[in-house]
Amino acid sequence: MERNVSWVSTARFEPFLRACDRDEDLAWQLYEWNAKVASALSECFHHTEVLLRNTMMDQLKTTHPLAYPWQRVSEKVAEAADRRRHPTTKVASPDTVISELMLGFWVNLLDKGPENDELWRHCLYRAFPGSPGTRESVHRAVSSMRNLRNRCAHQDSLLEFDPGIELKKLLSLVEWIDPKARTWIESIETVSAVASARPVRPKQDVVVVGASAELAIAMYEKVSAYVCPSERTFASMTYMGFYCDKKIEPFFPLIKEIVVPARWNKTERAALAASADPTDQHVARVMGYGLKNGFDIEDQYQVFLLSDPQSDDTLKHGTSIEHKKVGRGSAFVQNKRYFPHSALMAADDTDHLL
Repeated sequence: MERNVSWVSTARFEPFLRACDRDEDLAWQLYEWNAKVASALSECFHHTEVLLRNTMMDQLKTTHPLAYPWQRVSEKVAEAADRRRHPTTKVASPDTVISELMLGFWVNLLDKGPENDELWRHCLYRAFPGSPGTRESVHRAVSSMRNLRNRCAHQDSLLEFDPGIELKKLLSLVEWIDPKARTWIESIETVSAVASARPVRPKQDVVVVGASAELAIAMYEKVSAYVCPSERTFASMTYMGFYCDKKIEPFFPLIKEIVVPARWNKTERAALAASADPTDQHVARVMGYGLKNGFDIEDQYQVFLLSDPQSDDTLKHGTSIEHKKVGRGSAFVQNKRYFPHSALMAADDTDHLL
């Protein structure tokens, strides 16, 4: 089938070409897959956004005499009401105003500020009964959803995002509102099927994370896992590596599963430990370790379950991969970097990876 890059633009098509070693036919397949992922995620965003604004409004209207979700004069609400005035009564109903308000309006009600703190204490905390219980944690989760939703709506590349992880984050947010709503969305979502049909696997299949020897590497050695805040994003990866003290550690565990627990506390840990599911039991061990080592119950995390150090699934390098450059701007990994596992296994020092 003939396709023309001018339909897409050279700049927009470039990431897909790079991911496919400049093979244009494969790049088109990956580009088309990217659009299908965006469409599948957008269906979930649709249901979550409607659920979010309705649950927030249910609580806001119990505390505000006008039954509208504002604690001060809102230009956005006034504009929405003006657009949706009934032709006969010249009055906009609350439901029509709510349907006009953008997601950013609801996100902003969860942002920091004394008025929003007061709203949260008075009523909005009840909109998220399964959450960690803080406005900050809910705001981070909703903001993360909004950012990815906007990328999908603007037809951006999603190659730097793992659709499966992003779906799990979204489902955890939904569970904070209503576990039954999560079950419903899980039963209809198509993200999982579309993601598994990716036509070209990532060339760079190892994510190397900047790590603290006292925390991340110790956690891996104790419970074979890596834990980080849920708002961090990752591309689809097969292996994980650790960069610490100017060297990449000589082991690259297989990423067996990625989990985004809806709750992070002793009660959840006990429930997971009692499960017959090996994945739940593994998450319980990780959560127990995390709770004892500074992972706050008021935050949300994503948990990478990894093959253990002795496993045949863990790639092993003969020695650490040293980073010898020094001076300002010489840091090799600050957050994360991606590499092909073949390059890592062949490298003697980080110069071989540049």
